[in-house]
Amino acid sequence: MGVLALLATVLYLSDYYTAEQQRLAAAGDPQGAMEASRKAVRLDPFDTDALEAQSFLLQQQQKYKESAQSLRVAIERDPNNYLPHLMLANLQLATEDYDAAEESYRDVLRLNPNAGIASISLAQALMKQGKLEEAAKAYEDLKRDGRIDFQGLYDLGRIQVRTGEPLEGLKNLKHARHMAAADLDNMKGPLKKQRQRLLVSMDLDIADALVVQGRYRQAREILAKSPSEQAPGLLGLLNSDPAAYREQVINSDIY
Repeated sequence: MGVLALLATVLYLSDYYTAEQQRLAAAGDPQGAMEASRKAVRLDPFDTDALEAQSFLLQQQQKYKESAQSLRVAIERDPNNYLPHLMLANLQLATEDYDAAEESYRDVLRLNPNAGIASISLAQALMKQGKLEEAAKAYEDLKRDGRIDFQGLYDLGRIQVRTGEPLEGLKNLKHARHMAAADLDNMKGPLKKQRQRLLVSMDLDIADALVVQGRYRQAREILAKSPSEQAPGLLGLLNSDPAAYREQVINSDIY
C-alpha cells in the first residue's frame, strides 16, 4: 500500500509540474517553465508529455539541438508512440536537416500509416533533397487517396514540369491555383496578402510550364500581366531566348 501511495504521489506531482510548466510559459517565464518541466520529467520516467512540452520550450528559445534531444528521450521512453517521432521530424524539416527528417517521417508512417501530415511532409523532405521522382510518387499517392491539399498539388505540378511531365504538371498547377484562390475573398489582413503572393508565384510557375511545352504566346500573356518583380526579366528572356528559358526551368530547384 505504501508503494502504491508513493507512486500515486509521484504521478500527481509530475502532472502538477507539467501544468505548472504550461502556466509559467503562458505567463512569460521561460526559465521557471523549464525548471518545472525538468521536475516533471524526473518524477515520471515513463511519461512523454513533459518531454514534448520541454522540447517546445527549447524551440521557442532557438535551442534546437536540445529540443531534438528531449524528443529522442521521449522516443526512448515510448518507442511506439508516433507523436514524438512526428515532432522530431517537423523540427528536423524546419531546421533543414532533410535526410534526418525523411527518416523520422518514415518512422511516423511505420507506426501510423494514416498520419496524413507525415505523408505530406515526407514528400516535402524528399523534394528538398532533390529526390523529385520519389517526392512525386508520394504526392501522387496522396492525390489518389484524396488527401492532397493545394500546396501539395502545387509541389507535384512543379516537380512534373521538371521531370518530363509538363502537361500533367500544368494541369496540377492550374488546379492548385484554383483551390488556393477559392477562399481568397473570405481572407483578411496578412493572411490574405500571403495568399495573394502565393497566387502570383503560381502564375509564374504556370508560365514556366507553358514555356516547357513550347506554348510561348500563352506564357507571354501571363508574364505581361504579372505584378511580380521577376516577370519583366522572365519576359525578356522568353522573347530573346526561349530555349534558354526552357532549360532554366527544367534545371531549376524547387523552393
